Amino acid sequence: MSVPFPIQSDDRPSYGSGRWLQVRASTASAEIVSQIRQRLFDGQLKPGDFLGTESSLSQEFGVSRITLRDALRILEANGIVYVKVGKSGGVRVAEPNPERFADALAVQLMLAGITEKEVFDAQMGAEMRAAELAAENADADDLAALDAQFERCAAAVDDQEGFARESLNFHLQLIRSSHNRALLAQFHALRHVSSKAILRSHTPARARTVLERHRKTLAAVRARDAVSAAAGIREHFEQVIGALLARSRKANESPP
Repeated sequence: MSVPFPIQSDDRPSYGSGRWLQVRASTASAEIVSQIRQRLFDGQLKPGDFLGTESSLSQEFGVSRITLRDALRILEANGIVYVKVGKSGGVRVAEPNPERFADALAVQLMLAGITEKEVFDAQMGAEMRAAELAAENADADDLAALDAQFERCAAAVDDQEGFARESLNFHLQLIRSSHNRALLAQFHALRHVSSKAILRSHTPARARTVLERHRKTLAAVRARDAVSAAAGIREHFEQVIGALLARSRKANESPP
């Protein structure tokens, strides 16, 4: 017998002896999606939970298998469930995949026409906090990874494209060292949008300036100095944004 999920509010409808409310045919697939999403946000579902087979779920929701499949396609596309076919198959809550979220957010940022300055402003805020957390949370493995990535940056300082790539990876390792998964997902999304602008802005002379800032940030993280670590990131991004605005002004002033 199915065990009802707990209801967290008195004004929510009773589920009776089943887990799911039966739905109206005209909005059936949308209502199925809504119910499962709501259970997830209410904390009543967790990654890997078995929701049932296609047959059992269609009966519980009171819909045809075709309608249920429509809902499952939407839920799969949004990374909420995954469906395994075959004898031991069924529908389960999906495992987390921050990279999937990051890619989807990057697409939406591009479609919305978010400017490079907006992206860098957001990235500066996220990385300043990440630097503070890295100074507090970085363990020996994190520090070793930061050291190794800094050396890769130093080795690529005369290679414009290579340095831009390794510098971004230094920022990535700094975020990882914060041990904050939300900041990591945000970084991946913003990096998709900002990487081309970063590549355009790098020159060998500027690379050496950036490398020195990385050195100071790393030293601050090692010293557990959260204030200095965040200040180094702020200084870095303020220069990046300044260079971006100067390039934009120059382009606007150029004769047609």
